[in-house]
Amino acid sequence: MLMFGKTADLFGCKPQLLVGMIWLAAWSLGTAFAPAAIPLNFFCGMLGIGTALISPPAIGTMFATYPEGRRRNLATGALGSANPIGFIFGSMSSGVMTKYFNWRASFIFLAIFFFVATLLAIWTMPSIPRRGNVKDDVRRFDYLGTLLTIFGIGLISFALT
Repeated sequence: MLMFGKTADLFGCKPQLLVGMIWLAAWSLGTAFAPAAIPLNFFCGMLGIGTALISPPAIGTMFATYPEGRRRNLATGALGSANPIGFIFGSMSSGVMTKYFNWRASFIFLAIFFFVATLLAIWTMPSIPRRGNVKDDVRRFDYLGTLLTIFGIGLISFALT
């Protein structure tokens, strides 16, 4: 997520959010048709990368759109409360779909949801102008530090589990 926060700063929030939602739609559809446990685990990992891809531009857009004050606080509170509410409704709807269809139906629904959300975001999400020179920023990006951070956190997670 740290790396994707920087890439949202480099390339813009709206393009990254759109790519992330297409990513989630594609991998959700792939997960629905996973032939065995190992590909299923891999596809779910790719879904995790997708959520890390869309979180920074969503929050960045919100903070760039709303000026400091009560309205931004309300928007931040709404975003914070939507996460657990979405988790609860997602779990319940997945349980219902699994009961009446099978576990793959949940992922097909997610793919449709993210595809529709992508189409809506094209027209509804504001484009925030970028400042600075992209080429210079990409050249100064700390690639080694990013890789070491990712592998370090991965190794810590592996050691703790």
